[in-house]
Amino acid sequence: MKISALIIAFLATLIQCYDYALFGLSAAQLAKNFMPHHHETEQLLHFFTIFSIAVIARPLGSIIFGMIGDNYGRVNSVKIAAGIAAISTGCIGLMPGFEIIGWCATILLTICRMTFLMSLAGEIDATRIYVAEKIGVKHRNLANGIVSFYSQIGALLAATSYHMTANAEITDLWRINFIIGGVAGALIILMRRYFQESDEFLNFKAKTQDHRGLDSEIITLIKAHKLQFFLSILINGCNGGIYHFLIIFFATFASKIAYIINSTQAQFANICFIATYAIASVLSGFIADKFSAKKQIITALTVSIIIITIIIILSGFGITDSTLYIIMLLVGLLPFYVVPLQIIIQSMFSIGIKMRMCSLSHSIGSMLLSSTTPFFCMLLWKYTGSITIIFSFLLTLIAILLGAVTFCYSTALIAANKSP
Repeated sequence: MKISALIIAFLATLIQCYDYALFGLSAAQLAKNFMPHHHETEQLLHFFTIFSIAVIARPLGSIIFGMIGDNYGRVNSVKIAAGIAAISTGCIGLMPGFEIIGWCATILLTICRMTFLMSLAGEIDATRIYVAEKIGVKHRNLANGIVSFYSQIGALLAATSYHMTANAEITDLWRINFIIGGVAGALIILMRRYFQESDEFLNFKAKTQDHRGLDSEIITLIKAHKLQFFLSILINGCNGGIYHFLIIFFATFASKIAYIINSTQAQFANICFIATYAIASVLSGFIADKFSAKKQIITALTVSIIIITIIIILSGFGITDSTLYIIMLLVGLLPFYVVPLQIIIQSMFSIGIKMRMCSLSHSIGSMLLSSTTPFFCMLLWKYTGSITIIFSFLLTLIAILLGAVTFCYSTALIAANKSP
């Protein structure tokens, strides 16, 4: 096994997640520069509308890069996607704002976001599958935990750079963050010769009798695996929705809209949440490989439900900044079900169709539940003004996820052992 190949995969994840997180964390700045000039609440609502609408491009990216990944290799998918992501991220930092070109700025921002999300399917999904295949069955959860660790390091760098520029006196300094993301993405292309395909995929390609799924139409594959595909959508969507609520949405909402905390506390919370998730990801993968992934997932989900129920009860007496410490517990529990569930989803599909099925189900889950979570929460706040209702939305996502996982195990779609 080439260690250099895994290092490049981890770096690619770091850069892609830096770009992805930066967009959401920069919500207030992007809304101010690219949205019509309304009240801050309306600007953020418009921004999260784009945040939600742009995700419709992701399934198209999954189909395109899924075919590339299954037919020509996971590495080729990552290389092409990295180049597209670098261009679309860099363009956000260079394009003029609403004051200069009006609605064209909003449209261009949406196009850049859609293009980036198309590439996301070819890079993030392909990288996770590639690392799992490269590392072998015995340590797949740990390897995926390390991928998640690097993804959060990318998000942590995004949060740090965002907060540094947010407090600066130079108005357009935030643009530097996106330009850096674009340049860093281009570096992955320059290091492509160190990025080698996994033996598991190469061995599969060498066996001509195992090529039956490669040329199948995507609709045919979905019909043949409809239950697994539906459950993958549900699990991916809920996982992503919970992550978006806790990591991307809550601190901005609490400081800019609900005024529960101030900007300094929000900045500190963002960094603490991301660092907590990163450390917990590695620990989660290690424990899932050593012991029972099933018990770990169900326990983490059950405890999360109990904690959110407590928050909802306390919200009736008023939310304070101490709620951040309780939220941090939820963030710490999040990888203990997300990390092993990502490996479980991969195990539902054979090598020849894995990239298409995993990536497309991930994209559809993002479109329906994940990226739309901040938008739905903003709508709930606009029409109810109730933090209790918003946390009830989070509770619903976790309850649905627990139900889906329980169904998978009860119907033997997931083997109830330590290596799912």
